[in-house]
Amino acid sequence: MWRRASQGLLALALVATGCTDRGDDPPDSIPPGQGAATAVEAVDELVEALNAADFASASRLAMPDHAALASLAEGATLGDVAEALREGDQEVAANFWAGFAQGSGAFLSDTAGASDGDVVEEAGVEFHTVNLSFPSGENRVVLVREQDGFRVDIFASFGAGLADKMAAPVERLLTTQTDDARLVLANLGEIVPSLLVAAEQPENTAQVTQQLLALVELITRVG
Repeated sequence: MWRRASQGLLALALVATGCTDRGDDPPDSIPPGQGAATAVEAVDELVEALNAADFASASRLAMPDHAALASLAEGATLGDVAEALREGDQEVAANFWAGFAQGSGAFLSDTAGASDGDVVEEAGVEFHTVNLSFPSGENRVVLVREQDGFRVDIFASFGAGLADKMAAPVERLLTTQTDDARLVLANLGEIVPSLLVAAEQPENTAQVTQQLLALVELITRVG
């Protein structure tokens, strides 16, 4: 998650899911790809892709299915989310990063480099901390996981900006008895470790931490 000085970036994850009507959208069909060779390279390659507006390349640097689930926060239909989970969410991820870049502008362009940080574990899942430094002396972190290469964990990194808006859609899912609802809920269960890591970040306000833990409680209610 970005440090406190860049807390406004967390809201960009919400902007990102609303980019599907823009004229410069990514292509309609983006093949799946491998993640980066290391956690640091995942962040470096993401920054490079965002600065180049190469959102198709950026799509492979998000954990699979995370962008599809994050779209719940921006009002995506249950059917659309389920379809992305079944068929792959590369296009959704490309749109996520397109919105992120649009909202952050040149924010990431002046980074002085990325470096390895601690590896933390939550519920048996390893999260690699990547530190970003800036000429101003400011530092930020991104959380990365390994799955077919290294990829940015959207919920561990940006969960503070997503949890509150995801609560109502998840509440509705709990009362929807369809195959689509069951699929989405099952996939939401996979992001619980990410949300718990997001809740542990020291820059969180008490309200943000509570929102993250409340979302975990909702998701695990069906477990």
